[in-house]
Amino acid sequence: MITTRIAEPYDLSRIMTFDSFPGDRIAEIVERRMLVAEIGDMVVAYVAWQHGGCISKDYVNKLVVADGYRRRGIAQGLIGALNTVLAGRIFISTGAHNAAAVALRKGTGWAALDR
Repeated sequence: MITTRIAEPYDLSRIMTFDSFPGDRIAEIVERRMLVAEIGDMVVAYVAWQHGGCISKDYVNKLVVADGYRRRGIAQGLIGALNTVLAGRIFISTGAHNAAAVALRKGTGWAALDR
């Protein structure tokens, strides 16, 4: 069973085993701007955001699922869980050629904004 919750400082070492982004995630954790997905006691994914990061709206800036746990609906569950901690419009950005991210956006019902 997959559970989703606000990240805690003790999650950092588990997140860093699969996180592909540079730097660490301590700021997002301490500022309570990160949700993690767990299977049992293992953190397998996270989503982090910035408050007011895109035209004064909350902006998802990181979404990572550990290898071996992709294509199981975990990212979709994290995106859905954002509605429990954020209100109003939420933005996420991806390149048009990132097939997995485009499929995630479509699967969650998020609208694309063409520029």
